[in-house]
Amino acid sequence: MKQLNHYEFKKNQKVFKPNIIVVLENFEHEENIGCAFRLADAFNIQKIIIVTNRNLNFKKIEKTARSCVSYIPYEITPSIDEAIKYVKQNNFTPIAIEICDESIPLRQCDFSKFEGVALIVGNESLGVSQTALDKCSTCVHIDMFGNNSSMNVSSALAIVLYKCCEDFISSSI
Repeated sequence: MKQLNHYEFKKNQKVFKPNIIVVLENFEHEENIGCAFRLADAFNIQKIIIVTNRNLNFKKIEKTARSCVSYIPYEITPSIDEAIKYVKQNNFTPIAIEICDESIPLRQCDFSKFEGVALIVGNESLGVSQTALDKCSTCVHIDMFGNNSSMNVSSALAIVLYKCCEDFISSSI
């Protein structure tokens, strides 16, 4: 067994571009935004929408994101309403990643039944806002088996993106 470098690994991979947008709602920590950019690159998603009313420290974002900020399309909007309006106008189904009374376990969601998916990821402390939840078609949660009922937003996004891409790939085979 030989560890491959980036070039050796990439030269044999097919390009896959899933119809996914990520919406980051009022993140407090630039490092988590940077991590979302790294994940967007890893899963080759369409775009990131950052919902915030504050000035972002792009040096901190870029430190975590590495070079991904320069080639992952993104936009900043002050309103979750505007973000979800854009998502719906472009035929993406808004899906919240949140524990709520109507959320379904991630393993039970088949993302391939949607033309496009916009994953709504909420604030690190407060989660997805009620305004966003009211506009989402579906809400998924990650089953957890330890004492905590939540995890870091970047970790949750990684898990959901993997499942989402897996569903899209499986449906195209």
